[in-house]
Amino acid sequence: MRLFLLAIGGTGSRVLKSLLMLSAAGVRPVDEDGHPVPNLEIVPVIIDPHKSNEDLKRTEALLTNYRSIRNRLYGNEVNVDGFFANRIVTLREIMSDSTIQLNDTFIFNLSAVEREKFRDFIGYDTMNEANQALTSLLFADYQLENRMNIGFVGSPNIGSVALNEIKDSDEFKALANVFNAGDRIFFISSIFGGTGAAGFPIMVKNLRQASNLDINNRDVLRRAPIGGITVLPYFNIEHNDDHRIDKADFIVKTQSALYYYKETLTGSNDSELNAIFYVGDQEVSKPYAYDPGEHGQRNRAHLVELVAAMAPLKFAGIADSRLTDQNGYPMPTMAFEFGLEKDVRDVDFLAFGSSTRHLIYEPLVRFHLLFLFLRTGLRGMIGQGFTEDEPKLKSDFLTSQFYRTLTDQFMRGYVEWLSEMYDNNRSVQLFNMGENDMSNAIHHVHTRKSLLGRKTVDNNTFKAEMNRLSRDAKYSTRTAEYKLLDLFNRAATTIVRDRYENIN
Repeated sequence: MRLFLLAIGGTGSRVLKSLLMLSAAGVRPVDEDGHPVPNLEIVPVIIDPHKSNEDLKRTEALLTNYRSIRNRLYGNEVNVDGFFANRIVTLREIMSDSTIQLNDTFIFNLSAVEREKFRDFIGYDTMNEANQALTSLLFADYQLENRMNIGFVGSPNIGSVALNEIKDSDEFKALANVFNAGDRIFFISSIFGGTGAAGFPIMVKNLRQASNLDINNRDVLRRAPIGGITVLPYFNIEHNDDHRIDKADFIVKTQSALYYYKETLTGSNDSELNAIFYVGDQEVSKPYAYDPGEHGQRNRAHLVELVAAMAPLKFAGIADSRLTDQNGYPMPTMAFEFGLEKDVRDVDFLAFGSSTRHLIYEPLVRFHLLFLFLRTGLRGMIGQGFTEDEPKLKSDFLTSQFYRTLTDQFMRGYVEWLSEMYDNNRSVQLFNMGENDMSNAIHHVHTRKSLLGRKTVDNNTFKAEMNRLSRDAKYSTRTAEYKLLDLFNRAATTIVRDRYENIN
């Protein structure tokens, strides 16, 4: 099964970043019996005309790094456990139609809507006087003058016109042509801005009306299981006299959009969506800098984005029988919301409900311990113990492209992600930031008590366990990179369960 993730606008990119962190930790979607969803490939597609958006660029870089790391570890294998478990591919990577030329990128080409101004896009200057007058009633002057390459600046009425052109793009045709029975589509967007609020319903409409388009697999696409998470307001912006984006409008826009979604996507017997997820936060966050788009729009990571990243994983595990009827048409829309176990301003693992902890706790802890081990422990172990077993880990491994991509790039993004979530009023502190002592790494989770005090966890703990596991392991057909991460994951599984308090 392929899960096509259509991440729309800045919020889409930021949620996708959180999904990458979960995937790197080894969080896999599970079915309703708790088993990993088999044969799953995730195909992220970022839809955002604002190419200079810093959130988009950061996520694109992490996607590229993730794919590079995973390909080195597992090649084309799909059903794997451990770090970087979920297979993530580009649309170009899975295409077989050579008549469509696409770049090997995760970003949807929106050159058709990237003209200088919205007025140019709709041909305002070529309209007759009556049509110009009507257009001026529908769009404010600042909207007509909006430069399309910075996004839709909180104006979904602009986005709904511009993004309707997507159905004629090569990317849309390529997606339609590779989509097969059994695949699914999931949207990630905000509801209180411009790009996401407009793009979500427009894209769903175009997919459901695929029978009217000149593409392959029209009927399969029209009946595709489609889900989406719509992100409600969860942050504030600094006050500015430029009112193109005004936080006072967030709630009004949300109410209007929810009503529209109910009327067009979820509220009838002929629902367009199989499942919809809602998440937001009324807790006032630290205000982000006012930036309609000209300065790159770089927002701090947020708890809401972490929660939203779990939604596509949940959707992938829902049984077909709950999404579609016997003829393959959508059942009435399933709706999901998310709530914390404890409504606290400082969120740690204990603030999540048991099902969420069961999904993310152990994988994220193992990944964080890997981060600490690579930073403080591995270098001193080269040339002894498990590093000498085949395939050997030699000193040149520490300067390899794989190691630099993992530690200097992806792990740097991981620390940045944790730090930004911590630096919000609804602060997320899963780990004790800056703490290198593995025994004290998990926030509010201690090691188990023993007769001589609490158990310790350090690099030597991992060295001993990895040496033990390596004696019986067979890695002769694998790479040194695979051996290292697999050994550490297996060792961490045992150590976390044996030496830390159980909070699941």
